This record gives sequence, C-alpha cells and structure tokens, in this order.
Amino acid sequence: MAIVIFLVLSLCITCCKVDGRNIFEENDFTQHNSIMLPVDNNFDCVDIYKQPALQHPLLKNHNIQLSPTFAKNTAQSSSSYGEIVNGCPEGKVPIYNKTKRHQNSTNSSFKLQTNEFWKHSKSFPGYNAVTLDTTQNMIFHGAFTGIAGFNLSLQDNQYSISSIWIESGSPTELNSIKLGVGVHPSLFGDSQLRLIGSWTVDGYRKTGCYNLLCSGFVQVNKEYAFGSVISPANTIGSTSKYITFLKIKQDRSSGHWWLTIQPESIQIGYWPKELFTHLSKGASLIRFGGQTLSPPNKDSPPMGSGRLPKEKYRNSAFMEKLQIIDSEYNELDVKSKDMKPYKDTNSDCYDLMYHGYEGPVFKQAFLYGGPGGRNCDI
Repeated sequence: MAIVIFLVLSLCITCCKVDGRNIFEENDFTQHNSIMLPVDNNFDCVDIYKQPALQHPLLKNHNIQLSPTFAKNTAQSSSSYGEIVNGCPEGKVPIYNKTKRHQNSTNSSFKLQTNEFWKHSKSFPGYNAVTLDTTQNMIFHGAFTGIAGFNLSLQDNQYSISSIWIESGSPTELNSIKLGVGVHPSLFGDSQLRLIGSWTVDGYRKTGCYNLLCSGFVQVNKEYAFGSVISPANTIGSTSKYITFLKIKQDRSSGHWWLTIQPESIQIGYWPKELFTHLSKGASLIRFGGQTLSPPNKDSPPMGSGRLPKEKYRNSAFMEKLQIIDSEYNELDVKSKDMKPYKDTNSDCYDLMYHGYEGPVFKQAFLYGGPGGRNCDI
C-alpha cells in the first residue's frame, strides 16, 4: 500500500508586513515545502545498468556516477523520512512505463512538442514563454529556485510548464536543459502537476526529448523520477503556498548536470557531460519562467496559476529564492541589475513582474503567468 513520503518536513514560515515597493503584498502568509509522491505502479523498475540512458551511442561505455562529488548529506532515498514502502529494490531505478506508448501514439506531434526553444516560436506557432534571463557574460554551472506550482485543466495537445533553463550555443547548435514542474497530458495522460525535464544539443531540431522518452538522462534515485506527482498543488486565493525547490548543478569533477530536490538534497540523476558540445564546459545563459504550447489557431493554455501577475501573490504563480551557480561554483542570489525579463506574447495572455529583492522569505522573486487565450502570439 502506497504512502506519501515527505521530501521535507513541512515548514511554516510567517512573514512580517512588507515594504510598499514589494510586489508580494501579503501581511500574513505561510509557506510549506511541497511533497513529491514516490513512484507507483505507473513506473517500471529496471536494472540501473540497463536503463534507457545507456543505449545512447555516446554513453555505451559510460560509468554511472551514483552521487555527485559536491553532495555532503545526499539522500538518494527517503529512508530517513520513514518506512520505505514504494520505490524500486536496490540496484533498480524507476522508469515511467507509459513512455513507449506515448511516443508511439503521439509520434506525429512529438517533434512539435519538443521544438520549444523561444527563438523558434515563430516557426512553431502556439508556443509561448515568459522568462527572467541572466545578462552577464560569464560561465554558469547551475541554478536554483522555488516554484509555486498549480494544477491546470489542459487538453491532450497542450502543456504548461514552469522551469529553469540552462543553455549555451547558437540557435542551430543550442545545448539546452530544462528542469521544472508542470502539466503535460500527452506525456502522462492527466493534468496533475509533475516533475518534468528536457534536453537538446541542436535547438530541438533532431536531438533531445522530455524526461526519458529518449536515451540521455541517467536515473540513480530508486524512489523519485521524472513523472513523480507534486502534491498538493497550490490554490488560487490562498495565502498558504506550497513550494517545490529545484536545483540543477554541474559536477566540477565529472562535468555531469545533476538534478537535486532541495532542501534535503535528494539526488534524482543527471544529464551526462558526454551528451553535450557547449554545455559540457558550462552554460552561457540561465532563464527562469513559464512556457506553454497549444496547436496553431487554438486557444493558448493557462500558464502558472492561470492568473496575471497584477493579481499579486495571493492569485498569481511565482518563483522565489532565485540563484545562479557562477564560474567558481559559488551559489549566489541573482542581482536585479543582471536580470532581464523576456516575453514573446501580449500582456493580456501572459506577463512577468520582477522588482528584485522581495524580503527575507522570498528573496529574489517574481510573479508570472496568465490565462492564455486567443491571439497570444506577437
């Protein structure tokens, strides 16, 4: 019988009255760390050394790194939080078992769904994004943020995802990793909020995919994986919010890009250095924000909570505690002077509001999202 395993004990934080400049205008609110449900019977347990990633031509002789060298108190399972009831046995890792069916059944539209880099949005109508981007001329080795996720009612051919982007290279040679939470019915068959990732080495032209729909990402955790449900989702109008804290960090020694659930440092797995041309040396751009896709000439789906930033903290989606990992592997709060908002849509569909530092709880944070609808492409 499956039970819910807490990634983190729920921690309640109370905030004092905020500065008048602050866009998170709540006098009293609470925050809780989100819960990720352990894998269930929607996942297959496969031998860690026979997982799909190792079928990639560049990973034929790959030696699996079981934990990153930067990890101190790594939690590869939730055994420290209680009895292990779900998950895979030792030596096996969970792989979402509907990937083959989804790949076959959506083959005609899958290329469109993975070609989502914002510079190609005009070539693929129906894709939209609003992001907060770094502007420094430097090498990055990762990023961190807390995301307030919401369940959204979407159609099978739509998605809405909130992510960290890690990127490097020109548009035709773009190396990109995206990590976040979102709703993607064509991948999972429902509108639940789930952990989602993607990657490419050529701007999504011929390489890359979501999650483990192709060989690439190496899974090491036996209880949590791409496709794990994030619960509970946030509620519009509530002053009590649930936050999912995600980090992607390049290992200084191996060069692999590790996915970590914070603050308990649960290592899920990594994108191997061997997959990449430009990202093998680090990233040139970090982006935080939301992205949506809908078929051309159809209404765009909601992003974030489905409400615009002008509705503030109580109703809008947000990302908080934004950090970058710099060229010396220091984990630093972003600075407002080094960040620039981007959007490829009109402000009635989606928008982003960023004023920099929002106090000791949110730190560097922004509001984003919107209802979508008709004529969202600029």
